[in-house]
Amino acid sequence: MPTIELARLKQETAQLSEYFSEPVTYLRGLERLLQSYSVPIHREGRVKGLRPVLVSYEIPPPLLKHLQTELTEQAKQSPEAALAVADGLWVRRTIETRQLAARLLGAIQAESPQLIARLEAWADENREPSLAPELAHQGTLGLCADFPEELVSFARRLLASREPRKEALALGALQTLLKNTHFANLPLLFEILLEVCKAADRRLRPDLANLLTALAQRSPKEAEYFLQQCLEAGSNAGLAWVTRQVMKVLPEDSRARLRTILKS
Repeated sequence: MPTIELARLKQETAQLSEYFSEPVTYLRGLERLLQSYSVPIHREGRVKGLRPVLVSYEIPPPLLKHLQTELTEQAKQSPEAALAVADGLWVRRTIETRQLAARLLGAIQAESPQLIARLEAWADENREPSLAPELAHQGTLGLCADFPEELVSFARRLLASREPRKEALALGALQTLLKNTHFANLPLLFEILLEVCKAADRRLRPDLANLLTALAQRSPKEAEYFLQQCLEAGSNAGLAWVTRQVMKVLPEDSRARLRTILKS
């Protein structure tokens, strides 16, 4: 793996950024930069059962972090160009360019429909487990900051789709909203999670548990009441597992009451 010389890297990325307003030229230069630091490895077989499998440049982590910083700065100055660059990054079928696409999307100040359309399309297309958190946590930062109500409506629609990749994006996005903002309408979030909890799809259980844990940390009593409602409506193995994960952050008296319901 090529050695990173910070001074040289800063010079290279600064020169590249001069072409940010020309997305085609910028993206060609970015590819050349990634290739110059890469040790390409095809990832076939690493992600069992998933196709297509993306290629990784296997670049040094400091390069990816530095590129993200540069892209974020450019997005502040040229949001329209940033959208075009993000599209171009996602089209390139490598782990690193799609990571950068998700992170860039979260840094762009644009109208909510422009961001939502990309997030939904990319989540639907994505087959790489490592990219799902990038979309849910990095790609939604702009929506969380500027359009929280639109983000919640978007998440509600995705959860109603019954498509696991879109549902996972919704759950991760709502967790990002709670982590990065002071969003106060927690009853609304509990409401839209009700149907998801009744089914508690195996693939979504960790994401659902993480989100409900975040809600429980913000409002323990509401979380206990919500879980109690769900369990009394008809418990299942998935809901019981999720409840046990969330109970870990609840007060002891709440845990005791929920344990009684789980045993009944």
